[in-house]
Amino acid sequence: MKKEAQQIVKMDLVKIFLTPPNTKKEKIVLILLMLITFMIFFGPICFTEISPIRAILIASMPTLSISWGLIALLRAKYRIKDFCK
Repeated sequence: MKKEAQQIVKMDLVKIFLTPPNTKKEKIVLILLMLITFMIFFGPICFTEISPIRAILIASMPTLSISWGLIALLRAKYRIKDFCK
C-alpha cells in the first residue's frame, strides 16, 4: 500500500463564511436546508401558547445559523479550489 501524500492547503475562512451562495446548486441546497430545519424547529413551537410572530422568529434563528454553517462546511469540503488563499 502506498501512502498518499496529504497536501496542506490554506483556506480563506472569511471568504467561505461571508460569500453569499453564487451557484444554482448552492442556492437550492441552502433553500432546502432552511425549509427542513425551519419545519423541525417550528413544529414543537406551534403547539405552545407563543404568538405566531414570536414563534417564527424563534424558529428562524437556529434555522439560519445551522443552514449557513452547513453551506460553509460543504464549501470547505467540495469547493476547495475556489476558497484557497
